[in-house]
Amino acid sequence: MLTMLVTLHVVICILLVATVLLQFGKGAEMGAVMGSGASQAVFSSSAKGNFLTKTTTILAIGFMVNSIVLTTMKSRESKRSLFDNEAPVAAPLNSDVQALDTKKVETVPANDSAATNTKK
Repeated sequence: MLTMLVTLHVVICILLVATVLLQFGKGAEMGAVMGSGASQAVFSSSAKGNFLTKTTTILAIGFMVNSIVLTTMKSRESKRSLFDNEAPVAAPLNSDVQALDTKKVETVPANDSAATNTKK
């Protein structure tokens, strides 16, 4: 089922790209406004859509719906993380980390003794 939906998704993508590239742009007749003949079609608002715009709309809706279906199917199928099978990361074997740990241990008693000396 998942393979069929992924194949459908690829076909929809290819058809969507093709229909968008085949459409005639709305600003393509803009040169006619500046001279050599006036075209009123550039600024007119035609509510009717031709075959390519309707096809683009249907393919775009199909693309979005198919994307949502693929996402929900894949998320329900996989309830675990990619890192579940990974080994835990070991502590670094760097001597600097050990030196920092010893400095922390040394500073704690020094601060405690200083605090006890001020109380006397």
